[in-house]
Parts: sequence; structure tokens; C-alpha cells
Amino acid sequence: MCVNIDVIDEQHKKLVSLINSFYDGLNNKKNSEKILEMIKGMKDYTIFHFSAEEKLLKQYGYPDYQNHHEAHQKFIESVKNFEERYRAGKFLLSLEVTNFIKDWIINHIMGTDKQYAAFLIKSGVNL
Repeated sequence: MCVNIDVIDEQHKKLVSLINSFYDGLNNKKNSEKILEMIKGMKDYTIFHFSAEEKLLKQYGYPDYQNHHEAHQKFIESVKNFEERYRAGKFLLSLEVTNFIKDWIINHIMGTDKQYAAFLIKSGVNL
């Protein structure tokens, strides 16, 4: 799942690790407070990562920046919505939701991130 840009690859590894920890927490039936803590950690790190990624895309003039940014925003809104609904007791997290998050991240990395990576590397991004 590498895009061959070290800083982004390290962030992707951390993101996948957070998702795996969340998944394990659900499987091990962690309490609500711990689940909320993991959701917040995942959400906050995702926002940090997307911001770092978008900064590079802007810096190098990535032509599909707007679509990439919009995909990030939609994902963040989905995660925020999951968190709000869970906090309000109106939403039970399930493996289905976890799989949605995991699949989205993996597909995003393997799809759109691979596309920008080729552009950035060709543009001379500092690896």
C-alpha cells in the first residue's frame, strides 16, 4: 500500500494501525468510553493526514486536487457522523462500519493516492 513518498507512507501505516486497533477493540467488546476514544483518535489522525496530503498536492499543483479534497471531506463527514450518532446512543458500531472505514482507506490509498503519488514523484517531491 505504499505510494513511495516516505512521509505519506508513514502516515498511512499509522492510519491502518489505528483502524486495526479500533477493529480489535470492537471484537474484544471494549467499553463505550474506550470505543469513543478510539473513534476520536482515528478521526483526528485522519484529519491530520488528509491535511498533510492536501498541503503537498497544493504545493505541487496537483490537477485533480479538488476531487481529492472532496473525497477527503466526504470521508471525514461520515466518520464525524458515526461519532456523533454513537455519542448520542443512536448508533451501534459494528464490524460493517469498521469494514466500511477500512475498505475506504485501503481503496483510497490504492486508487486515488497512487494517482497523485505518480504526479508528485514526477514533479520532484522530496521523498
